[in-house]
Amino acid sequence: MTNKLNEYDVGFLIEKLQKSEPIPEDYKSKLFPVKQKEYKLVYAGKMRKEDILANEDGVFPVPLQVEKVFNGEEYPSGDNDWRNMIVFGDNLHFLKTICENKDPLIKDKVKGKVKLIYIDPPFGTGDEYDANRCQKAYTARAKGAEFVEFLRRRLILAREILADDGSIFVRQDYHFGHYVKIIMDEIFGYENFRNEVVWHYRRWTAGEKQFQNMHDIILFYTKSDNYYFNVPFEPYGEWIKKDYQYIDEESGKRWRWHTVKGKRYKVYLEDENKGVKANDVWTIQYIVSTANERVGFATQKPEALLKRIVLASSNPGDIIAFSGSRETWQALDWL
Repeated sequence: MTNKLNEYDVGFLIEKLQKSEPIPEDYKSKLFPVKQKEYKLVYAGKMRKEDILANEDGVFPVPLQVEKVFNGEEYPSGDNDWRNMIVFGDNLHFLKTICENKDPLIKDKVKGKVKLIYIDPPFGTGDEYDANRCQKAYTARAKGAEFVEFLRRRLILAREILADDGSIFVRQDYHFGHYVKIIMDEIFGYENFRNEVVWHYRRWTAGEKQFQNMHDIILFYTKSDNYYFNVPFEPYGEWIKKDYQYIDEESGKRWRWHTVKGKRYKVYLEDENKGVKANDVWTIQYIVSTANERVGFATQKPEALLKRIVLASSNPGDIIAFSGSRETWQALDWL
């Protein structure tokens, strides 16, 4: 199959233009070819990036509906011209409003300046989720190719608002995480893929005819190879401390023998208080029903999980964007 126009196509298009009639969708890829990468995910309903950015999906920027403004006396702002906000509405409209860069609340303040994005989208399961007080929270009604395109359109716009040295984290589970990885490779570039973080947790096992799912994944991408990253630390496990079984009499530091090519060296445990650099498997427990941080939302995430992401990929004063429910934001006042 070729994308070249034949004589009939040229005549047909000229006639359409002379009559000021719309050009059929099939001709857009021929007139405006997109440079293809080695691979891409093909599915029904997949729109061209250029058409999404041109609002040809029928979704347009809308005035921001501010739900809550922070930076009062308890959480002062570092910038007199800036206020942290919870914005209510569909995040696709919100992202397009930022990309349009005309709303007076955010004009020239957000687009291209966001250092960190964390999104926790539905998993394409078709489920409905309730908030506290029996209120409907959100839906994961979109499934299959519809879900993949639902997320892809938002990721395309998310990349547009990221700073050149910005990062994005996307949480998924086993349902569609592998598809999301492919579309993120398309949008952000495989070379900008940094980690597939495994969020491991524990709960009561169930008698299923398979291994019980005890983890989610968080895909970590950057916009370029120039990005900020502050490696987080975890407490040393007891097994590590036992490994460093000797204690230096002068410094009080733990140490152990390390053998390289038959020669033994002393290796010190540098700082017991700081801990060890975190790897890509995070064991962070779900919020138990009695936890003080629980606000009553079924899929609320632990502060420890979100805090690790924020501290790893942003600095005080940076602009970050989260997508979630009111209840999730109520649990993030520490920001």
